[in-house]
Amino acid sequence: MIELETLAKVPLFKDVRAEALVYLQPHFKELEVAKGSVIIKDDTEGDQIFVLVKGSVQVTKDLVRGFDADQYLTNKVLAKLEGDSLPTFGENGLLGHGPRTANIIAVTDCKLYTLAKADFAKFAEYDYQAAYIVMKNIAQKLSLSLKATDDNLVKLATALYIAVQH
Repeated sequence: MIELETLAKVPLFKDVRAEALVYLQPHFKELEVAKGSVIIKDDTEGDQIFVLVKGSVQVTKDLVRGFDADQYLTNKVLAKLEGDSLPTFGENGLLGHGPRTANIIAVTDCKLYTLAKADFAKFAEYDYQAAYIVMKNIAQKLSLSLKATDDNLVKLATALYIAVQH
């Protein structure tokens, strides 16, 4: 079981009252994965969120579709996450809106905790104010990701413009 002290430090649960975290704690399931394991596969459905507490993972995405190119050559590493900062991923699984948007691959042996969408729904019924705080934190995280994606799209369009002009 995830320790309360650890759960309270997870950025997604920032500002959630201790009593609410006590309710949520037993719903987290421990998951150990070996180095090289695919934790989330891009464009698949999922119904859980992950909290990385030990090890490191890479967030990758295949940037070329519709060609028979080797994925090793077209897969881009978007980020590396370390368990020390207690990152979360897979928020779409908790929200239930749309497929996964990237691959998550274990770079080392990892220890994670998962929270299923159904358990989060029970939590929201138990304490809607605490669930609102979690949803607000998810929205802020997704907003930052959207901004970064927008910045990268502008860089890509600029590079394409330059390539076409020459």
